Amino acid sequence: MPCFYYSHVFLPFFVTEDTVIGENDRFLDSYTFKVVGGGRTTGSVRNYSEEEVLKFNSLSDSESSQQTLVWTYDDVPESVLLTKEGFIVMSGASNRVRWLCQRNSPCGDLTPVNLLDPDFFFVIEVSNKETARNPFCEHSLRFELHVHGFPLDPVRGLFFMQMTMTVIQTILLCYIGHTCWRLRQKTVYIKKRDGLDEQEGSKQFKAGDAMVKVGSTLRSCFLQLYCIIYRIVQNPMLDHFIMLVVLFDTSTLMAQTFQGVTVRTGWCLSAVDSCLLVFYVTEAVFKILVQGRTYFRNPWNDLDFFIVFMSLLEFTLSLVQSAGGFGSRHASTLFRVLKTLKGARVFRALRLLKAIRFFKGLQAILLTCLESFRSMSSIIVLMFLFLFIFTVIFREMFNESDPEHFGNIFRTIFTLFQILTLDDWSLIYMTSRDNGAPHIIYFLSLYILVELFTFLNLFIAVLVDNFQLSIRKRKLCKSQKSPDVKEGETQSSEKAVEDLEMSQAEIEEELHKEALRHASSGSKHSKRKIELICRHLQLLAAMDQHMQKYRSQACLLDNLVETFFTDRDEVTRSDVVE
Repeated sequence: MPCFYYSHVFLPFFVTEDTVIGENDRFLDSYTFKVVGGGRTTGSVRNYSEEEVLKFNSLSDSESSQQTLVWTYDDVPESVLLTKEGFIVMSGASNRVRWLCQRNSPCGDLTPVNLLDPDFFFVIEVSNKETARNPFCEHSLRFELHVHGFPLDPVRGLFFMQMTMTVIQTILLCYIGHTCWRLRQKTVYIKKRDGLDEQEGSKQFKAGDAMVKVGSTLRSCFLQLYCIIYRIVQNPMLDHFIMLVVLFDTSTLMAQTFQGVTVRTGWCLSAVDSCLLVFYVTEAVFKILVQGRTYFRNPWNDLDFFIVFMSLLEFTLSLVQSAGGFGSRHASTLFRVLKTLKGARVFRALRLLKAIRFFKGLQAILLTCLESFRSMSSIIVLMFLFLFIFTVIFREMFNESDPEHFGNIFRTIFTLFQILTLDDWSLIYMTSRDNGAPHIIYFLSLYILVELFTFLNLFIAVLVDNFQLSIRKRKLCKSQKSPDVKEGETQSSEKAVEDLEMSQAEIEEELHKEALRHASSGSKHSKRKIELICRHLQLLAAMDQHMQKYRSQACLLDNLVETFFTDRDEVTRSDVVE
């Protein structure tokens, strides 16, 4: 049984033999190509009914589509010949078949078995009964075909993305629920401390303004959610986790470069790639929610966003193609133009650049190289200027002695680039010397001296000088950066989180005051009691503030006394030594 890989082109080749005279020749007449049966295994192969054969192989509307549910031409011609039933008429000169297996076909959306790519067994019928002009030359042939390595269906890839997103949402909701539970416990503790039990507070809330309560609650929830997302983004564990995801994605991309791995596990690797894309999108969305417009002011964030966008564009194109979203001829033409953007698949390799932002040394090297190109632009212009001058000289003087290398302007440029790397320049010299032009050695020496030993070394010197300047700047910044600055940065980040918590505390305080206000309406002495409680809390806060000032002053006094006695001991020791 012939076996073929799914992405390879199937080229049917038929030979007819005359049993009378014993001659054979390639069949070049027209015929129909139909899939009349199939199955996942050899034991489950069955023959399709006439309705199924018509559905899987015919073109119901030749204006809107030129491909069946199972297969199509490798290069779709402008006009397709059809039979009365809508079957495609092929010929021996144009019979390149490419498998499609759309979702409504028997081989669509196959799942793997034992972590290997899914395969399918087709029953093919090739016949010229509907196209033969002579009824005495009708032929029909049936054979089985084993096709393996079916890719992941984009819709199923979307399902894997949804499952991954569900897992992330579940973890996030559990974290939010735990945080809200702790906040609830803290609120209950405050109410018990202030003498207002939880049941009374809830009753008083029901008697109040419901809209104010709902608005305050929603605002509290949104602020708490923002605070949680802020903590997640600022947590260094997120960067470490994304780094692990990038490394794992790198290993899968490297594995797909091996043909044996791609043929056997390409379906599973595509599923893993769909799941990893969700993590990249979630990271970008979280950072945009927290940082806002400042997210795009960082060039590394711009690089991450570009990589994620190109990955989503590739997945969207494959999903639209699988869903058959383009029906008319003009829309199909537009989709063929957009399909050229499917080269965005190569941008998956750019995900490796996401690892740069986790290493400060790599960032410094890359930024130094980019800054060096500004100062090296003049050197590059001079190199190309002298390259053009030497191209004209070598083309005019040595096109007859060595036409293979200096026959035209483009060959001369390529040859001079080759000499710039000192690759086979001696062979070029010997070729011209044997053909009567030994003086080429002087021009070759001059070209190597100017281009290689002067401009190229100057190019490297500028790059090395910029690296040295970059190292000096980094050392200078480290020396100027004191521990106080680091402490200030830490305090600023902690202050941002505290501000969010204070806003949450203010909302809780307003709700608590409203509860106390409603409680005062139901009792005669509750208002006086509330005033005493508020006054008591203010006195406690003032006492706490004065205690902190006293502790700071006492600590300062202790430091002064210790410094005084330390200096006195040092002076005494110096006097004794003298």
